[in-house]
Amino acid sequence: MNLSIYGCSSSKESLQSPVNIYVSSRIKNNDTIIVIANKINNNYAIELFKTRSLIPVTANTLENSILLEDPKFNEKYWSVMAKKYHNDKTNEIWLKNDFWNQNDFKNVKIKFIKEVDFLKPWIYDEYMTEKKAEVIVFAFSNPIFYENGGYAIFAKSETTTKKQFNEPTCIVIMKMENKKWKFVQEINDGNYY
Repeated sequence: MNLSIYGCSSSKESLQSPVNIYVSSRIKNNDTIIVIANKINNNYAIELFKTRSLIPVTANTLENSILLEDPKFNEKYWSVMAKKYHNDKTNEIWLKNDFWNQNDFKNVKIKFIKEVDFLKPWIYDEYMTEKKAEVIVFAFSNPIFYENGGYAIFAKSETTTKKQFNEPTCIVIMKMENKKWKFVQEINDGNYY
């Protein structure tokens, strides 16, 4: 069984990762969440950012499926980002040797579960009975930086212990303003599950 639970209430101001800021903004301090320990491959975020940036807007365009005006897609910046962050070792969605841990997050109670264990029977037994409350489950890629570090982009999967659908479905875009990361937009992959 590959399960770890951690709680942290220290005030480590050095934890300013865009992923950490995003999670902290979504979760109440007393809530426990699950994070898939395996990181999502950066290739997903790189490709989805470009693909969703180049889609023409029509009356049939799905909300949150295209890039807004901030940031604007720029082939030069995208190429720099793709060259720096593209994973040449694997195209698998889930990285087998790169994991999130409690040091990556601040002020959040987190259970870490490996991706291969998420759909195992013990997860069902622990979380899927009617008496148990749903727990939010996140998975993330490492943040990748666009336009000279002015924007951070990362892939995200969000589900619950009762749904247990666990594939990345969107990217999150954050912008650096006044030395702090601010949420800009989530862009989904255009599929609804």
